[in-house]
Amino acid sequence: MDPIQAMELHKAEFTKNDQQIYETIMANPDQVSYQSITKLAEACGVSQSALSRFVKTIGYARYQDFRSDLTAWTAQQHVSQDPNRLFYFEQLERLLAASEQVLTGHYMQELAQYVIGFDQIFATGIGKSFQPALLLQALARKIHIFVHDCPSDMLHEAADHMGENDLIIVFSVSARGEIMERIRGRQGKVMLVTTNAGHAYQDVVDRTVVLPFLPPDPETCPVSPVLMDVFVELLVSYIINALTEE
Repeated sequence: MDPIQAMELHKAEFTKNDQQIYETIMANPDQVSYQSITKLAEACGVSQSALSRFVKTIGYARYQDFRSDLTAWTAQQHVSQDPNRLFYFEQLERLLAASEQVLTGHYMQELAQYVIGFDQIFATGIGKSFQPALLLQALARKIHIFVHDCPSDMLHEAADHMGENDLIIVFSVSARGEIMERIRGRQGKVMLVTTNAGHAYQDVVDRTVVLPFLPPDPETCPVSPVLMDVFVELLVSYIINALTEE
């Protein structure tokens, strides 16, 4: 049974909050793919606990399971509308649409102001997630902002040179593993760009940018690193605007 059928099956049991959640989701099922339980609860105008009860009412143990199934369902609906389209481009289109809901003009403007307030900027990542760090360095150089691109195996050394008013931007799809441990205990601030809204490093990270992904896992989503490059392009463009206004 797909999640839409599950909701329809239990509609007779819905409370007022359940009905509100149901109507919000049905108005735009795609939003669930990039919303954490906190963000979706806010969009529905209910508490997080109310949303947790809703997913249990329709047969799911956790919100994450519901989100995964609904994201897979919406992906299938999009593909079935045009079977001749390459699935890669279908995924990319959906991720870009979801990203547009997250990376709004106001959000990027505020983020650009945040970034340019630091004395030094470092950027790092592992594997494909290091590419946006290099892109950030290249684009920032054109506007005379120096970004120190820092491979993960040099993070300890970079941390030794960071001051209290420095920023390190970590690009990590999953926000798991040694890269996060290597920045623990450093001076300065950490901004994490990830797809993992529920990462386990809240005590390490000062600011998190959460990008959407398609199930079953962000690491297997073939176009998720593309979104990090999109984010970098947007960030630099808004930094240019912020510097022009000063």
